[in-house]
Amino acid sequence: MLRIGPVTLDSPLLLAPMAGHCDLAFRMLCRELGGVGLASTDLLNCRSLLRGAPRALALAATNEFDSPLCMQLYGNDRDPLPEAARWAVEHGAVVVDINMGCPVDKVAKKNGGSLLLCDVGRTVRLAERIVRAVEPAGVPVTAKVRLGWDRSCLVAPELAARLEDVGIAAVTVHGRTTDQRFRGRVDLDGIARVVERVQRIPVIGNGDITEPEHIDRMIARTGCAGVMIGRGAMRKPWIFRAGRQRLRTGIARPEPDQLEKLRIIRRHLELLVTHLGERHAVDTMSRKISWYGKTMGHIKSFKESIRLARSSAAMFSAIDAMIERTAGVDPRVLTGAA
Repeated sequence: MLRIGPVTLDSPLLLAPMAGHCDLAFRMLCRELGGVGLASTDLLNCRSLLRGAPRALALAATNEFDSPLCMQLYGNDRDPLPEAARWAVEHGAVVVDINMGCPVDKVAKKNGGSLLLCDVGRTVRLAERIVRAVEPAGVPVTAKVRLGWDRSCLVAPELAARLEDVGIAAVTVHGRTTDQRFRGRVDLDGIARVVERVQRIPVIGNGDITEPEHIDRMIARTGCAGVMIGRGAMRKPWIFRAGRQRLRTGIARPEPDQLEKLRIIRRHLELLVTHLGERHAVDTMSRKISWYGKTMGHIKSFKESIRLARSSAAMFSAIDAMIERTAGVDPRVLTGAA
């Protein structure tokens, strides 16, 4: 288990907030597969949320099956982040996270993200305002950081210690600098230095978790209390259940076979259509099929049939045909439709 302020999670494995990927359908899929302690929304622009922009509201959409939920906000000290944090609490967040690590230019050079690493004092004062804004509701505020802007400015240990002092309940550390983006290997020693600096709050390690055994390595090398998984979950949304079993028993649940992976893809498409609508479902699955395909061997024609499909009906037809070829039985039986 993992405790973040008053919130106790039944798994120390967290789904990372990933721009363009952590919609409600994907969060629900990962939860259904098991092992997720906490899932986060996509990055939410605080100003867009407060003015009710349709895109921001869609990113923040949730339901009774999407729990416990973290909403991640981004902005800087000139933005209404405390007000947005209260909005998040009122709309289902049990944890509010401040993005201090996004390296994307439109976030980091304008509205916050990794820009907040460049002035520790200013960022700590902002964090304290956000903590105080939601304190009456008893909702913890966390922060997701990188090690620093570049190797000459590794501020994460100092920043984490000062954030703890003003009431931040947990810190997630992506073990790269901003200028690295996602290049190179994650610096586990850098995460460990953050763990050493805080006194009471958990540190959650993040970066390069693509297999269940990487979770063990992250915890053993850094001493972190939890592990956040991002891009690894995009190709293997079942990594949480495998990782949780490995933490409990020392043996990870086996990789799903081809038939189960096809069922998972089908279920993902169902969730996309139900919760995001036809157009978004088709656009999303046409992109995500390449991520699933990385785990499925030589299935080029199947991937192309999904990528080029222009309707969810065509996608379902292609998936069901692949299921039938793989299993040799009526796909309606395998998918529960019969």
